Order: sequence, then C-alpha cells, then structure tokens
Amino acid sequence: MTETEWIETFIQPRANKGLRSDWLGPGDDAALLPLDDSECSVLTVDALVEGQHFRTEWLDDSGLARRLLRSGVSDLTAMGARPRGLLLSIETPELPGRVGETFWDSVDQECQLLDLKLLGGNVVATDGPLALHATCIGSVGIGREWRRNGASVDDLLLVSGYPGRAAQAREQIAAGQSFAGKDPWTAPEPRLLFAATLSTLLAQEAPQLLPAVIDISDGLLLDLKRLCQVNGCGARIDIGALLEPVGSPTADQVLSGGEDYELLMAIPSSARSIVAKAADETGTPWHEIGTLTANQDQQIEVLIQGSDLTPENQGWDPFSGKKIR
Repeated sequence: MTETEWIETFIQPRANKGLRSDWLGPGDDAALLPLDDSECSVLTVDALVEGQHFRTEWLDDSGLARRLLRSGVSDLTAMGARPRGLLLSIETPELPGRVGETFWDSVDQECQLLDLKLLGGNVVATDGPLALHATCIGSVGIGREWRRNGASVDDLLLVSGYPGRAAQAREQIAAGQSFAGKDPWTAPEPRLLFAATLSTLLAQEAPQLLPAVIDISDGLLLDLKRLCQVNGCGARIDIGALLEPVGSPTADQVLSGGEDYELLMAIPSSARSIVAKAADETGTPWHEIGTLTANQDQQIEVLIQGSDLTPENQGWDPFSGKKIR
C-alpha cells in the first residue's frame, strides 16, 4: 500500500469528523484550532528518521536540529501563520549521542531565528535508529489563514525559490561532494518573511483574497497534484525557468526531488503584482510556472519551454521500497 492509498483509506474518512466547522483537521499542511474570536492556533508535526530521511554522514548534529525545525515551520508558513512554540520528541539509542551540546546549541539558534519557544517534549531509548519529531505551533488571525483549497480555474501557479535544488544538493552529498557554506538541503529556507509580508499586503490591498498554498515537501509534481485534487481542477505548467542556468537541477529533480520547503501557491492574475511586491520587499526569488485548468480528472500537463514532457517519477512515497531518497 502506498502512502497516498493509506491516507485515502484510513485518514480521509476520519478527517474533520466530529470537529466544529471552524476547526481544520487532516488534509492540509497544518491543523487549525480557534483560540478565541480573533485568532487560531496552527499545529503541525514532522519527523526526521535516520535511514529514512538521511544517512549519518549526511548531517552533522547541528544540521539535525536545523532541518527538523525548518521543515516543521515551513508547514506553518504554508498556512500563513506566525511560529510560536515547539514540542520536541526524541528516540535515541544513547544519551547524549547525537542530541548533545552541539544539537541543543543549534536548537537554540533555530528557535531564535524562527521565533519559536521550546515548550516541552519527550525522550525515550530505542533499539532502532535515531528519530526526531517536532510539533510546531503557530497562530494566525481567524479568516486570514491560508489553505490548499479556494483556488479557481485560470489562477496563476507561483513557486518561491528554486524547487529541485535541494534534491540536487542531496544527491551531491550522497555522492560524497562537499559544499562551501550551507546548501539548500542541509539548510532549507522557510519563507517566513515573504509569507508574513504577503499576508499583510493582501489584507491591505485585497482583503477578500486568500491564496491557495501548499509547501513543497514531496516534490513539485506530487504537491501540485494535491493542490489540484482539493480544488477539483488540473494544471498546465512549464518548468523551463527552473532549469536555468547551466548547473541547475534536472527536470526530474525539479518535479519529484522534494524537500524543497518552498511555497507553491495559486492566485488570481489580479493579485500577481501583490505577490511581486512582497517578493521584492523581502528579496524572495519566485517563478510563475503555469495555471490551473478545467480538468476534472486533475491531470497535469508538464512542459519545458513549450515542449511536452513525460515526468520520470511522480513524487516521493516513503513506502515505495526506496528507503533513502
């Protein structure tokens, strides 16, 4: 059974079951729980498991904390939320092991950078691999949260950053190459400032408009399919701009590499200038890659500089038998 099939079989039938209409359960980047009449709590959990997400030599101890917290905060960012707190659960064969002083110094640095407060957690011994689990908590004004739904046919599809570069870096690390400075896999960059600025600009200039957003964790193509499915439409994209200049990722890395933690959003064309303004104010690179189409089968047409492309892979599935990406 694939991860998608498992979710469809066991999770979707339970999604939002018994919840109040203003709560949001499984099916988006994070859950929503109203605190009062003005603010929602936003909650998400993520894991980093040795042998599944990384090999020991790929990340130093500080890199473990950096990747774990930034990937979790990316889910908050995709909801338009502000980070607040962190719960950290650790399964380790020994103490301190890889969760000693260097790890915790990095946790401190990341919490300061991401505006998180450590609120608690758990530690347990295991005979298995090192496993880290971060529950990130944020907040957003009621009615101002971003969700995956709410998009319409002909909406523009935009991505922040350079999807595919994290997968490219990961493959280079796996091949034993080293980098001068931080690369986009060991140090992903959640688009907190961009999202906060865009949210403010939209509230000021187009308060009735909210983007449909998902963070790119399992690959641009698979996460775009999820966006299309929830909105009952298809898409037509051209990834040519993401393959330039020379030395950029391959088409397969762009479409199915994953772990980019960039934002994929659908917006009306009338809001394009607002996105451009937010990107300019925050120095955030972005690309317009296509539009949503009236395809009820949620088919996605992929092109490179106008020429049709048949993707090699559809995205990342941790239960496909491929244990290390």
